[in-house]
Amino acid sequence: MRLAYLPLCLLSLPLCAQWDLRLELPRPTGQSLPQTLLSGSGQLVGGTFDTGKGFIATANRQFFQFGPLLKLEGGVEYSQFTADGSLAKGSGSQGTTLKQQGAGLDVNAQVWVPFVGIAGEIGLIQRFQRYTVDTAGASSAKDLSRTWLRVGARWRIPSVIVHPYVVASYQQPVTKDRPVKLNSVADLATYFTAQGSGQEFERMWTFGAGVTF
Repeated sequence: MRLAYLPLCLLSLPLCAQWDLRLELPRPTGQSLPQTLLSGSGQLVGGTFDTGKGFIATANRQFFQFGPLLKLEGGVEYSQFTADGSLAKGSGSQGTTLKQQGAGLDVNAQVWVPFVGIAGEIGLIQRFQRYTVDTAGASSAKDLSRTWLRVGARWRIPSVIVHPYVVASYQQPVTKDRPVKLNSVADLATYFTAQGSGQEFERMWTFGAGVTF
């Protein structure tokens, strides 16, 4: 009986498509700031600038399915990544926060292993984020637009009405710049300018859960 509805679904894919709602906790890395030293004068920054935290909320909708093995979906996301640390100033230090937040558009393909509820995923995400540096109450910001590659895997938990799942992924920008070299405190402004031009978090692992219906 389900096959009888197939032609109707092909003619009205938006009505037949599945929704996929997902929340992931990322572990972004790549700032490399704790290892930055002033030449001959010690460490410039401290804390966890090289490892951040945050969340990614995604809402996708299936727009193509080839049998039980291949699914294509697209949708939107909202993400936020932050890293906290301190910046040396004279004999003291100032608390500093780096933040990226914004929306994104994604296309994702799922390749399912039959009968076991496991799928591999690969997709692209175009993220539009605002990069903000906040030091002792003074902040500067710049808008970013970067394409990220996402490779992941999910396991679907058996259920009747809805289909919950757990998911893990690895993500990185398709293109990225390398950190600048700091030789003086004055170079810090150059560093933050480079950050806002694409020297943000370079990679991340994510772990989360979702539901399709």
